[in-house]
Amino acid sequence: MTRTEKAALILLLLVATARLPAARAEDTTFPAPPTKLRIVELAGTPYQMGVTHGRALRTEIRELVGLWKRDLEKTYQVTAEVFIREFLKKTDFKPAMERWTPGLLDEVRGIADGAGVDFDTMYAYQLIDEVWAIGPDVELSKCTTVAAGKRNGRPAFVSQTLDIPAFYHGYQTVLRIRDERDEGLETLVFTIPGVVAANGLNSRSVGVCVNAVTQLAYSPKGLPVDFVIRGILRQKTYEQAVKFLEDVRPAAPQTYVLGGPREAAVFERSAGKMSRFVPFEGAEFSYHTNHPLINDDFNPKFPEMLKRRNMSMESYRARCPRFNFLGRILKDDDTILDLDRLKGIYMDRASGINNATTYGCTIMVLGETPELHISAGRPDESPFQVLGFSPRSER
Repeated sequence: MTRTEKAALILLLLVATARLPAARAEDTTFPAPPTKLRIVELAGTPYQMGVTHGRALRTEIRELVGLWKRDLEKTYQVTAEVFIREFLKKTDFKPAMERWTPGLLDEVRGIADGAGVDFDTMYAYQLIDEVWAIGPDVELSKCTTVAAGKRNGRPAFVSQTLDIPAFYHGYQTVLRIRDERDEGLETLVFTIPGVVAANGLNSRSVGVCVNAVTQLAYSPKGLPVDFVIRGILRQKTYEQAVKFLEDVRPAAPQTYVLGGPREAAVFERSAGKMSRFVPFEGAEFSYHTNHPLINDDFNPKFPEMLKRRNMSMESYRARCPRFNFLGRILKDDDTILDLDRLKGIYMDRASGINNATTYGCTIMVLGETPELHISAGRPDESPFQVLGFSPRSER
């Protein structure tokens, strides 16, 4: 390692000057939305599914890994190889992966082999939220979620806009997964090529969406977000999904929106605490953006930042226009939240929910015949497609 690289590495480890690629609504440098959603069918053992994934999207994965490495180099001012090596030295996620999501690391190995990318790079490439969580930016702004239980003849649902940095855009992908160990269970996973999950729905009507809350505590030995998502999607009931989220120790803090045929809920999950957010007493629906509302297991940098700015928690929370917009239009249980209303919320640009960072919008309609409604881009520009499950998948 050169002297320049060593000096830059010290800066990386101190993360004092790192500029994370936060997704900001005002960024207007993004390409036009894609016109095609990639759908990849995966079946067999975890390794076999990974190889299929890697081979089918080899070109896209290699392009994205190159873009991701350039983004790391620009952000952290070291080579991508140095960043990956040092990041993996400072974290230890694999024991949690092997305990809570057995086989999923083999799937990552298969993706690496199928795409012709070395394993350490492909492994680190999965850790999007974990890289963000270690940095100094505790105000990462991305993703909006809304959920509701079954009520008044309308089905339960979980939903979100997935807002991520520019270089990922144009590669929207859905994996249709039939893991041979979960006979009869089929899963639809919205993701980035080469990444095991961003959100998803299974054929037993268990759905999960997520959004970042970097102000909360993280663990360098926890279960990474994408692996938590896939672990939840192995569960066959809403209750099992909630218990799984309670039992794991996560790595990066996140809001998890879980739903089943009758129920849906929003949970702020930090390294040491899980708290359910309900917008008002007795609410039959919930929503979230990117700041903690009930969980007080904070990243130490967050209260320090509030003190420097002479801000209270209340004044900090009041600054989010997306959350304030949802509070105004979803103020009581008289609110009608059907599919058309929900799509209208996500198409709204004035609130910032639909913004230049929006990679896609997913609405998971839950019940006897669960459906994934998905817009591959900004939902007012990319029409929603509807994906269901094969007749043989278990209900």
